Amino acid sequence: MRKEAAMPTKVGFVSLGCPKNLVDSEVMLGILKDSGFEITSKEENADVLIVNTCGFIEPAKEESIRHILELAKYKEAGKCKVLVVAGCLAQRYSSELLEEMPEIDAWLGRNMFRRFQI
Repeated sequence: MRKEAAMPTKVGFVSLGCPKNLVDSEVMLGILKDSGFEITSKEENADVLIVNTCGFIEPAKEESIRHILELAKYKEAGKCKVLVVAGCLAQRYSSELLEEMPEIDAWLGRNMFRRFQI
């Protein structure tokens, strides 16, 4: 028998970028809900924050990085225990992001979210 560990229950989600990212975000949210997570629109109440990023044009990269840093503040001033960066920026620049942004706990490239467990 597997011992159930207490898992974070509230997930906050930010979707940035193209219409494909929006579809990916909706799929991720569906997977999270089906897995028993509660989705919250109040980032300060989230145990886990996920930002689905865009990384193709410079303004989108800058917007994604800005949102990552904004969400990272909730690890100190909120309930957030895990900050996940998903999407194109995470896939294209994963090693740079993890090296330069220690606030990030995990990253998911495009279409990796089907295998991710919090």
